[in-house]
Amino acid sequence: MKIFLLLSLLTYALFAISVEEAVKTLAAQSTMESAIQKAKKEKKPLILLLVIKDGCHWCEKMVHETLKDKHVLAALDNTVTLVADINSPLAQKYKAELTPSTLFIDAKTEKVLYEDVGYEKPGAFLINIISAGDKLE
Repeated sequence: MKIFLLLSLLTYALFAISVEEAVKTLAAQSTMESAIQKAKKEKKPLILLLVIKDGCHWCEKMVHETLKDKHVLAALDNTVTLVADINSPLAQKYKAELTPSTLFIDAKTEKVLYEDVGYEKPGAFLINIISAGDKLE
């Protein structure tokens, strides 16, 4: 039983997400400056800041299940995705203390319009996207 548990933990660790993997998987930005530039260039009003921690199971589910869902991807069409580590200055600036945290930020003012903490299934996350969009000025 101990060997099975150890193998399970090792397997889990191998498949745990990292910030770098999330950036690649989501074709996301890794700095606020690049996210703002992309938003201006592509005329996208929102930035989705996803704050994660390396090895976080719920972060992995958020990236691979929710943010890769075809309906979520369609709803995020006017949004630039930005991924940051929980220990980064960016996460500290926006007071993200738990993972995964999702913050929808106005690309012009850099103010948070909507935020949520924890894993969200695709359907629930669609509501968050709509709520954020409704708060744009």
